[in-house]
Amino acid sequence: MDQVSFEKKLHNMDQQPYYAYKNLSGISVSFNNFSILFKHIQGSPGASPASLCQLVIPAKYLNLPNWSQSTQARTTASEDYILRIFYDAVIHCAQQNRGDEGSGSFQTVNMPQQVLKRNIVQFFEHSLSINFRISLPGSKKKTTLCKEAVKMFSYELPLIIKFIMHTISENKALKQHCDCVEDMLTLQNNLTQYGLIAFVADGSLLARESGISDRPAPKDAIPFKVPDDLTVEVDLPNAGKVRGLGLRAGISTIIGGGYHGKSTLLNALVKAIYPHIPGDGREQVVVNREAVYIYAEEGRCVRDLNISAFFYSLPHSSDPHHYSTDNASGSTSEASSVVEYVQAGAKLLLIDEDSSAANFLYRDPDLRELIPEDPIIPFFDRIQELYSKYGVSTLIIASGSSRYFSVSDQIIAMKNYLPVEMTKRAKALKGRSTHLAESSPEATLPITDKRILSQDNFNPEYINKRLKKIIPIRIKALRGQEHEIIEYGMDKIDIRYLSSIVDADQIMTIGYLLLLSRHLKLYEEKCSPTQLAKKLLALIQEKDLDILQIPETTPVFFSQVTVLELVGALNRLRSLKTK
Repeated sequence: MDQVSFEKKLHNMDQQPYYAYKNLSGISVSFNNFSILFKHIQGSPGASPASLCQLVIPAKYLNLPNWSQSTQARTTASEDYILRIFYDAVIHCAQQNRGDEGSGSFQTVNMPQQVLKRNIVQFFEHSLSINFRISLPGSKKKTTLCKEAVKMFSYELPLIIKFIMHTISENKALKQHCDCVEDMLTLQNNLTQYGLIAFVADGSLLARESGISDRPAPKDAIPFKVPDDLTVEVDLPNAGKVRGLGLRAGISTIIGGGYHGKSTLLNALVKAIYPHIPGDGREQVVVNREAVYIYAEEGRCVRDLNISAFFYSLPHSSDPHHYSTDNASGSTSEASSVVEYVQAGAKLLLIDEDSSAANFLYRDPDLRELIPEDPIIPFFDRIQELYSKYGVSTLIIASGSSRYFSVSDQIIAMKNYLPVEMTKRAKALKGRSTHLAESSPEATLPITDKRILSQDNFNPEYINKRLKKIIPIRIKALRGQEHEIIEYGMDKIDIRYLSSIVDADQIMTIGYLLLLSRHLKLYEEKCSPTQLAKKLLALIQEKDLDILQIPETTPVFFSQVTVLELVGALNRLRSLKTK
């Protein structure tokens, strides 16, 4: 359909009942320099999800330079950049809330400080596609306001496209975006060649706006400055040689007084799984892709897990070789997380004393002597084995104890947000304990996930008892806790402690990955939760994110997740059944 016919169709629908908009479903409209396809039409003004359109722009119109898609990293960066420009263009070019209940609006998305691969923006051979949500304008009487809709599509949308084109034509910002992402991903792939688990460049601005915001702090934040005795130099494809703090593989301890930057550094590393946008301040903070933050999570569920590496015995006749609970303690929850993530391939455990169970981290010599029957085998007793036998490094923030000095390869103090080498001084201190547990129920950590998923898993049905009806598929983020809880069927999956999750679309991706495993009956292949997560992400790698979309249903926005993130969610599913 051409633009003239489209506008005529809208005028004929004006002031009709709102459901008349359904006549647009599946229609493709060609404008001068772009086309749109109506993929979903909402049922009423202000309905959620809103209507969804696919915008297709010819590549020759955007005049994108060849280097913008010369590598996979640059392609992802270019897609991310253009999506951000699209939302900026909406703010600058569109009049929002033309109708009742917020309808008559192009809906924007709060993009994170990180760059993720997404299904809503994609380059094809001769075009660029962007999926966007738009709330079609309606009145209080639930009728169409099609004259306003004509303005949105025939006037404002072309302005949005021109805004994108002119912004891209400047090239400088797009190139900076591509260079930044390519540098980060290249260094992440090469960290092991430098013998590192993480890198923080000189001049990085790690402080954030607030405890609930991931945006940069005001400009008076203290730049990260690395002393010569801690400096390493890396070679990046675009930035060239960059100096900074190199955290070596092995065991590292970070110490320092309160409010001197220990947690700020740790948080920067947790969020460095994915590349950052230019201007974030952490563009050159890079961590091993298989890094994970380990917390004590009182009340979390655990299913049939072997935690005997950390417990000789458990209360109430529970077997540490087959531990299940709906209400884990701080120590059992933290032990479970270590085992689950190591089984899934973690290469760096990030731990903060302040968010850990003290009795899990260590036990001093006096208590070992006075209470020899304590059933807990502290993490301290396993930390060297984790690295020497399995290549799992640990970085621990020590606020109130020097116990880990004796097993640390590197000790760094944070003083006024700046790192100071402390390894020699700390190692020279007297009175440290080097006592290790003499034995444990198992000679080594149970590194293999031997659990087998039962056949009846991942049921997406939701039974609404009040309305006495069954919703076949319920997968969504809990309203008000979009970054904390996934509602899947009758389950609520608590993902608050999956700290590397940065975007609400990742939560939907996790939910639909569970649904995909049910549809494909992957559990019939007698796999463990760890194996299932790896199979699912291998499918995404092969088929792309759109394999998650259920045909003939409302399109969903997806973005990339890691194996460790998916494993973390799987193991927190309270209805998980294993053998």
